[in-house]
Amino acid sequence: MSSIWPRVLQCVVLAIPLMLLAAACGDSGSGTPVTGASIEPSFPPPTASSTPPATPAAGLTEYTVQPGDTLYSIAARFGVSVAAVAAANGIADISEITAGQVLTIPSSGVAAPTPAPVPFTPAPASGAPADVLSKAVNPDRRIVAFSFDAGSDVGYASQILDVLASNGIHASFGMTGRWAEQNPDLLKRIVRERHSLINHTYDHDSFTGRSTGAAALAQGQRWEELDRTEAIINELTGASTKPFFRPPYGDFDDSVNADVGARGYAYNVMWTVDSRGWTGIPASQIIQRCLDLAAPGAIYVFHVGSASQDGPALQSIIDGLRTQGYAIGSVPDMLAP
Repeated sequence: MSSIWPRVLQCVVLAIPLMLLAAACGDSGSGTPVTGASIEPSFPPPTASSTPPATPAAGLTEYTVQPGDTLYSIAARFGVSVAAVAAANGIADISEITAGQVLTIPSSGVAAPTPAPVPFTPAPASGAPADVLSKAVNPDRRIVAFSFDAGSDVGYASQILDVLASNGIHASFGMTGRWAEQNPDLLKRIVRERHSLINHTYDHDSFTGRSTGAAALAQGQRWEELDRTEAIINELTGASTKPFFRPPYGDFDDSVNADVGARGYAYNVMWTVDSRGWTGIPASQIIQRCLDLAAPGAIYVFHVGSASQDGPALQSIIDGLRTQGYAIGSVPDMLAP
């Protein structure tokens, strides 16, 4: 009996390879042999890299800066604060962002959906037409008002503020909403140092089109320019531009005075003396012009932008006016009894 088992085991061992070979060479579906095929080892399919692609952290999203964007407008779009966006991206100067820059937006990071347009319905007038100011109500007072329009680049704004501070002068600043967005620190300094503000619209579009050749803005468009600027300045500083308005390019008519008056702007602040620094004339000509045209109650208009030499001329103008016996103040200072 013991001699049979080795033979049985031998047969079993020999049979197993034959069975496996038959299974490998047959088509399981029809039993037809497959000729000319080679048997390749089977491996599991390759798996994806174990390192996942980088994604923003939970609660964050990314936004690519578009031409014309400011940090303020981006923050408003996503419903977060300017400070939060600046901190999330290590931005020290919030005016220094460039088109194409990728920003990390904190909090929900989800832009508010754009609402469907609503037809504009003019609100009833809430105020009398604005009074046009080009000189003081009381010309017997030997005082002149300084006003500086800020609507282009930052230019000499810091230097102008330094000169005003060193001379103890409070002035008025015609502020566009776009300049305020782009230069919030300077805006805050203007308010902190007790200068008054004039609403110079958001982006300096002519309300009448007289100087630009464009169509006149409709009442709703004019109100949007005013309201947007007022909201930006109020949010950044808590200050208001009311009741002072200055028309871009000095373009206005009766309809403009009626429309701004209805929005709470009682004064359309024009000027008596234009330094004309914006034309590119040298500082020496600016100084001479401003001193020659001095008169009690005069309102001066200067510009802070780098295209004008008003900033470098300012100290000499102050010295010359004081030598002539003039006090220097803001538009509200001139209106005071």
